[in-house]
Amino acid sequence: MKSLAQLHKQDAEWERFVETFVTKVHRGRWPDAEDCWERTVVEFLNISEMEGRSPWQATDLAQRDAQAILWAAAKKWGSCTKCP
Repeated sequence: MKSLAQLHKQDAEWERFVETFVTKVHRGRWPDAEDCWERTVVEFLNISEMEGRSPWQATDLAQRDAQAILWAAAKKWGSCTKCP
């Protein structure tokens, strides 16, 4: 699994997501954002649709799914729906 810092360097789309997710949603608290990110990706890795996929394919898909759900929540509510 890639960290938020690694994803931030990947391309412009990931950069926008990470900046919004960290600065707006988690109010600049990188450790909180990273913890939330990791928990969300792990949740997606544990769904039945990941069975039978290679570890790399499952991780990539889980990260994309996590980004989609967290990005939508960030845009709609401006806060994290996964954190207390």
